[in-house]
This record gives sequence, C-alpha cells and structure tokens, in this order.
Amino acid sequence: MNTKPWIRLGGAALVLLACAGTALADTYMKQVRRTEAFQVMGQKQPAKSETVEIWLGEQATRIDNADGTSTLVVPGQQRIYFLKHAERSYAAMPLDMTQALDEMMAAGEEDAAEGEDASDAEESRAAAAAMREMMSSMMKFQVKVEDTGEQQKVGRWNARKYLMSMQMGMGSSTSELWATEELEADMAGYWKAANASMAGQGGFADMIREMEKIRGVVVRTVSRSQVMGAQVSSTEELVEFATRDAPKGAFTLPAGYREVPMLGE
Repeated sequence: MNTKPWIRLGGAALVLLACAGTALADTYMKQVRRTEAFQVMGQKQPAKSETVEIWLGEQATRIDNADGTSTLVVPGQQRIYFLKHAERSYAAMPLDMTQALDEMMAAGEEDAAEGEDASDAEESRAAAAAMREMMSSMMKFQVKVEDTGEQQKVGRWNARKYLMSMQMGMGSSTSELWATEELEADMAGYWKAANASMAGQGGFADMIREMEKIRGVVVRTVSRSQVMGAQVSSTEELVEFATRDAPKGAFTLPAGYREVPMLGE
C-alpha cells in the first residue's frame, strides 16, 4: 500500500500507549503487537507481529517501533516528533491537532495562491477552509468505557476486564482491555500520553475522563476496528514493565537529524 511514510508514523501516534512512573525515575514498557491480515482499498496487508518499546519520563514520552522509527511526544513544547533513524531525519507536528490542521491548510493555501489573481486566491482560501472543516469533523470522536467486573490472570498479573468503544468520523473500534493494579501508574498521564495526537479535538477531555475508569496498567488489549471499509483485528501484550532511567538522550531530538515535511519530501 503506497501510504506516505509520515502518515503511517502519524497513525502510530494515534495508537501510542505509555504509563507514568515515579517522580524520580522513568517507566519502561515492552509490548508485542500482533495484527491479523486485512485488505484495504483493494490491497492485501499481511499479518505481522512487532515488538514496541516505550519510555515515559517526567518531560516526554517515547515509543521505539520495530521498523526503526520512533515517536517522541514533548508536552512542554506542544510537539510530536516522528523520527526515521536510518535516514537521520524527523518530521514534527503540534500536539494540538486543530493547530496542525491550521498549519497544513495555511501551507496549502499559500502554495495554491502563488501566481493566482485575487479571484482565484479567494477560491483557494475558501477551498482550504472547507477542507479544514471536513478534516476536523472527521477527527471528532466519542469514547465509552465499561467496567465488566470480570477478573482473571493475564501473564503474571491479576487483571480486570474493561470494554472500550470509540466512534470516529473515519470509522469505529471496540477493544477488550485487561488492566492490573499490581503495577503502579499515574493513569491521567497514561491516557494523555496514549492519545496525545488527539488533543484539541472535540471530545478529548471527555475521553480522558472516560479512560480514567480503567484502574491500573493495561497488560493486554484485543481490538477490532473498521476504518475505510477495512476490518482490522489486533492484540497488544505487555511483556515487560520496569522503573529505571531511560537511556541518555531518549527524550530529545538526536543531534544531526534534519527536519523534513510531515507528508514526505
């Protein structure tokens, strides 16, 4: 599927899971994500399994993907960075997706208006505004979490089952989440980091409050999504959890990396 690489990395930002550690140390998590084969827009995507490493610090959250890319969320800068280590490059976008859309539309409007007369430029501005409104509407969402009360052992942890449903303009998803209170975590920080790229969209504050119904750290998630006509099933398993210092430089942009446009060069 010829999806732009930074769009794929942006999608990774929509699905980023982390949890907060103690005030003096960072939190490390290792997850195994398995996605079943599916077909979208006439193209078959094979099943895959990948290992993801996550670090949460006091100032930033980082996810290292199996394909050699990383996502870095820095709330103090209100930015998300998508790093491609093999190319020593990164793309950046605002944490507030409304701001991100404004920037994208402004750039498109500027490009379209170059060399146009006043009438054509006005049409370009109107088209950009309509596109922004459409994209903003598509990215609104609603989330509902239900505590089932069911409990069982998941891995080496005693866990409790929750059901989560999400409705979005581009599709919907249902998830079965198992969380344990045997691991300590700041759940407010957990969910804000997990859904950082949705900040600024309609329903975000309500979503955070809804997700805070989940007590403890999520150790297993089974999800089924319908997006653009495709049905996607996936599972995430927590296989390692630790409180320790992150590697030096984990929460900053690597020296020598060049910035590239969000939609690719």
